[in-house]
Amino acid sequence: MRRSVPGRFLLSALVVASASAQVSDGDSRLEDFGLSVPEADAVRSAMASARQISQRAEAINGPPFRRDAHAKATGCVRALFEVNGDIAARYRYSVFSTPAKSYRAWIRFSNGDMLVQPDKKPDARGMAIKLMGVEGTPIAEELGSSGTQDFIATNTKAFFNRNIFDYADDMTYLARLERTRWFISLVPPRIHPRQFYRAVQTVSSTIDNPLQAQYYSMLPYRLGSSVVKFSIRSCPGMTFKPAKDKSAVDFLTHELADTLSEEGACFDFMVQPQVSGSYMPIDDATVVWSEEASPFQPIARITIPPQDLSGEPQREFCENLSMNPWRAVGAWEPLGSLGIARRAVYHAV
Repeated sequence: MRRSVPGRFLLSALVVASASAQVSDGDSRLEDFGLSVPEADAVRSAMASARQISQRAEAINGPPFRRDAHAKATGCVRALFEVNGDIAARYRYSVFSTPAKSYRAWIRFSNGDMLVQPDKKPDARGMAIKLMGVEGTPIAEELGSSGTQDFIATNTKAFFNRNIFDYADDMTYLARLERTRWFISLVPPRIHPRQFYRAVQTVSSTIDNPLQAQYYSMLPYRLGSSVVKFSIRSCPGMTFKPAKDKSAVDFLTHELADTLSEEGACFDFMVQPQVSGSYMPIDDATVVWSEEASPFQPIARITIPPQDLSGEPQREFCENLSMNPWRAVGAWEPLGSLGIARRAVYHAV
């Protein structure tokens, strides 16, 4: 029996590798993505561990093959993403450059674990958004011009590894199914209290409806000349009915479908700028930036119309919908060693 412990979410939180990842000559250019030599070595180590973990997950989940992070989708929905008309000038970059501009979008809601499990089980929850019809210069030239931009978020404010070095070390233990040993160990003596606390927070989450949760980027981004984190929160005044049957294996899918069969939903897309005088590090993902020092500011509105989520074609589309935080245009860029590592690993796999 698999225990509900912090290590299980390593792949889920950052989505950094796939079962087909190969640590080979093809990854020798990791340094070209802005990683130092030690950081690139850490990424290679994490990829090797990720391949072992993916093979275990695939064997347990069975066909069809699923992504090793956020393996279980609770639903994919059509949406409209509209930049606020009064967006501040400092944020008018990338897809936010034109006030009141709107984009068609797809949103994938998911459970965080790499294994498919009942929705009632505590787990991180994900919300990934793909904007369509995006124009501009791609920030990662190796991805080409896709005409899309992706935002990836989870309902956890912070990650439980500070940087790529923490992550690579942690992955070596997870690959051996020693899920808590990196956080706490007697031999050799080791304890990472803040990381362990964040990990417990991550895997303890329960929700009643994917539309009800608040989601966070966890990692910082550059938007124009600002450094920001982002969050996605249901619009003020939205109400939700109590879940009908939480014992159902796919109850979150049922709740999402039931809600959207009768009415629409909406979210505010918000940014939290880094400010001086408050500890807001770029390369320590365990730190929650103070909302008192820097409140989240709405810059766009996501509207989800009523829709039918049933049908096999839509489920297949949801399984095949890929997301990449480096699929973006203009002055929008993931920051920190974990953010840069995402680009390197996505390219390698």
